[in-house]
Amino acid sequence: MYDKFFTLSRENMVHNQIITNNVKNEFLIEAFLTVQKELFIPKSQLSIVYSDSEIPFSETRSMIKTFLLAKLFEFCNFNANQSILVVGCLTGYSVAIISKLAGYVFGLESNNELVNQANKTLSEIACHNCSVNYGKLSDGLKKNSPYDSVIIEGSVEKISNKVLEQVKEGGKIYTIFKNKSSVIGECMVGVKIDGTVSFRHLFNANAKLLQEFKNRGIQDEFKN
Repeated sequence: MYDKFFTLSRENMVHNQIITNNVKNEFLIEAFLTVQKELFIPKSQLSIVYSDSEIPFSETRSMIKTFLLAKLFEFCNFNANQSILVVGCLTGYSVAIISKLAGYVFGLESNNELVNQANKTLSEIACHNCSVNYGKLSDGLKKNSPYDSVIIEGSVEKISNKVLEQVKEGGKIYTIFKNKSSVIGECMVGVKIDGTVSFRHLFNANAKLLQEFKNRGIQDEFKN
């Protein structure tokens, strides 16, 4: 009974939240239809699992709205030859989605309980080309770097040099920048060329600020 309910809810989410926001990549859409989001959230939040809301995990952490993830992932153009790092992946929902499209996905999470839960769930649903690691978010995951793409799942005021250094030459980093004085944040992509990362605007977006990336605001070098 619940399986049918969640399946229908997932289909409605894809059609009413993702496709209506102009996401067109068929493989990405199929990934969102396939991955059971209900397996990745606290049981107390099951009533809103397929709503268009952020899903709270704690006072400081929330799962990003699904349609924002979908819009962002469409810009990423994942392929089977890529190595991806997702910083702040919580229980690994985004990791599971990307694993359907990329070569290997490394998740990074600073809550060890969430790391264990993520790896257990990913194993149970046979996502074998991914893993979630424990560590400080602002340190990134140096041991498996460099990455074709780094995604910071949450909003930031500044990105640490340690994370920027883990982007491959010619690679990209995606996140939502949020200035303290702004109501709306900006989803941006940074491209590394000759060791320097230059950012450009993709679309407006909001997400909960990741405390490890809190600073005085978007620095000049991250602006257009």
